[in-house]
Amino acid sequence: MNALARAGHTYWQQNARAFQAIKVQIERDLPSAVSILAAVWVACLIALGFGVAALGVAVGALALQLLILTFRW
Repeated sequence: MNALARAGHTYWQQNARAFQAIKVQIERDLPSAVSILAAVWVACLIALGFGVAALGVAVGALALQLLILTFRW
């Protein structure tokens, strides 16, 4: 168990910069992150046969992006 804990700790230490870079990129360009997440959700919902829900997610994501862009200082 101790070796597993050390391996996990090493993994997080080595990848901390990569995770921080992803976080900074999302903070800088939130509308793009929202659109990517929405596209994944829409594709999954369509694949599962939930077309109306996919349309709702797409419209909601678009509205969220417009709100973010409108009220960003």
